[in-house]
Amino acid sequence: MRGSSAIEQLLEQHSDQNLRVLVIWEPVLVTDWSPPSRSTLARISDRRARQFWDPKHLVSSDLIRNAKHSLGQPEPVCCFDHGIHWDEVILFAPHTEWKSMPPAIFWNGPVARVIPGLEKALHDSPP
Repeated sequence: MRGSSAIEQLLEQHSDQNLRVLVIWEPVLVTDWSPPSRSTLARISDRRARQFWDPKHLVSSDLIRNAKHSLGQPEPVCCFDHGIHWDEVILFAPHTEWKSMPPAIFWNGPVARVIPGLEKALHDSPP
């Protein structure tokens, strides 16, 4: 839950930026047997964020499949276990479309620990 709070703080600090955040919740722990509760979803209340429940790990599977074919793709240093990507943040350039995995500007985790690197990537990336 620290990652969701960290993302909410990041959005508050960048309230003037045209950012879009997709939050993908997926079952990773034994206790993750149902979608996130309202109180969990409320941790990220910024209107620029959209939250999704992915019980079959479709996003993680697509990351695995497409990252292998993306040359120069940064690889996260953590958060890959039992074939599942989790607790990561990925930053893409503005107007990026997902046909096959586009190159990421930043990809790392766990979310709560990599916010400074994400901040730098946001600052350094084109508007």
